[in-house]
Amino acid sequence: MERNAVNRYRLPVPKNLLERVDKTSSPAHIGKLRNAIDLLVPENTPVLAAANGIVTYVKDDSNFGGPYPAYWNYTNFIVIMHANGEYSRYDHLAHLSSRVKVHQDIAKGHVIAKVGMTGYTFRPHLHFQVFIYTGTNIWMDFDTVSVRDFG
Repeated sequence: MERNAVNRYRLPVPKNLLERVDKTSSPAHIGKLRNAIDLLVPENTPVLAAANGIVTYVKDDSNFGGPYPAYWNYTNFIVIMHANGEYSRYDHLAHLSSRVKVHQDIAKGHVIAKVGMTGYTFRPHLHFQVFIYTGTNIWMDFDTVSVRDFG
């Protein structure tokens, strides 16, 4: 069953830097990641919190990336917990660009990092997903939900 996001999310990059929104071309957007969105923007584009929340995870120590699946685990990313049990995740962040820490309260629109080329990626973009947990394993027990449009 397809589930839509309950919360309203803003565009997590400045609109004037957005080349396009891509929901279909990534080979990795299947299964649990089927509702992920790629926002094609230049490197070093500011990444903005899509909604108010609390930072639950930050990884920004990787300086590796490229168009090979072997780079999958080298993505830098941030996860923010929102109301109604939803989480947002921001991937392919620039090396050491995080401006937030775990347990920090974040307001919608706050700059949290910059776009980079870390992890499995063909070109600079922000991989954005909203998800819910479906079990106790935070790395495996999740499902993305659909974000129809950004408010």
